[in-house]
Amino acid sequence: MDNELDIAFALVRSAIDGTPIEIGKQEAAVWWNLFRLMQWNHVAALTAETAAALAVPREVLIPWLAECDKAERWHRYQQEVQQDILSVMAKHGIETLVLKGTHLAQYYPHPEQREFGDLDLYFYDRHGEADRLAREVLKVTVSNDAHHHSKYNYRGVTVESHYDFVNRHYPPSNRRYETLLKELAPSPTFEVLFLLRHMAGHFAASRLTLRDWVDWTLTCRALQEKVDWPLVQHTAAQYGMEPFLQELNHLVTQSPSHSATLSPLARDLVYGSVGDHAADGVGRLVWKMRRWKALRWKRQMVYSDSEWALLLSSLTAHGGKPRSILHKM
Repeated sequence: MDNELDIAFALVRSAIDGTPIEIGKQEAAVWWNLFRLMQWNHVAALTAETAAALAVPREVLIPWLAECDKAERWHRYQQEVQQDILSVMAKHGIETLVLKGTHLAQYYPHPEQREFGDLDLYFYDRHGEADRLAREVLKVTVSNDAHHHSKYNYRGVTVESHYDFVNRHYPPSNRRYETLLKELAPSPTFEVLFLLRHMAGHFAASRLTLRDWVDWTLTCRALQEKVDWPLVQHTAAQYGMEPFLQELNHLVTQSPSHSATLSPLARDLVYGSVGDHAADGVGRLVWKMRRWKALRWKRQMVYSDSEWALLLSSLTAHGGKPRSILHKM
C-alpha cells in the first residue's frame, strides 16, 4: 500500500473497525506527512493507537500519541462544561438538545477520541431565554453576528446556541428542510437527516474532513435499525443530495483494499479542493468569490436550488449580517 490517500483511509478504517492494516516500510518523512494529514482531518487522536501498532518511527509516534492524550483531556473538560450549561438551563425549565460533535462522540469506539472544538446546543423555541441566562447566570458576552446561531465563550469553550437546525437563509430550500427536521426531532431519522444536510453544507461551502466521514459511518451503523431509510433516500433525492449521498455511502461500504483515489469525494475529504485564506477584509472577499466559482461542482451534488437562487440568497444573507462575510466558511 503506497498511495498516501489509501493509507490515510486504511488508518481510519482500522481505527474504527479493527480492520487489519498492512503498510510497507515507509520513510520517516512519509509518516510525518501522514501524521500531519491526520491532524488536519481531526482524526489524529482516533488513529493514534493504530499508528502505535505499526512501524511508525518513535519521533513521529510520540507527538501522535500526545494528540490522543490532549483530545481525551479536552473531551473530559468539555463534557464538564456542557453539563454545567445544561444544568443551568434545566433549572430554568429549558430543554436542551446537544448537536454535532459532543453528541456524535457516543458512537465512537472510544468517545473521548472524537476531536471537537465548539459546543453546539439547540433550545427549541427558547433560544432567546437561553441567551439571556447565558448573560445573566453564566456571565458571558453573547454575539449575534451570525444568522444561524448566537455564540459565546464559557470557561474557554466556544458555545453555539442554534436558532434553527439548518441555516434558513441559505440555501432557499433549507426553509423547507428546517420544517422537516423540526417535525422529526428528536429521533434517529432526524439525526441522520440533520447530519447529512450539515455535512452537505460544509462540503459545498469549503470541505469536509475524514472526521466527518467517520461521523457519518458510525452514526449510520449505530442507528441502522432505527432509521426510516426510505424517507432518508426520498429526502436526499428531493433536495438534490442524492449524488453526494451515493458517493458518501460508497466510501463507507468500499473494500479497504479498493483504491480510494478513484473517488473525487475521497480526495476532497482528505485534501480539500480550495486552500484556506487567513486574511480579512477585501482579500478574503475576493478569495470567497473565487472559491464560489471553483466549488460549483460541489453545489451541484448537494442542492436542488439553481445557481442564481443560491447566489441571491447568499448575497441577501450576508447583507443582513455583514460580518458573516468574514466567517471562516
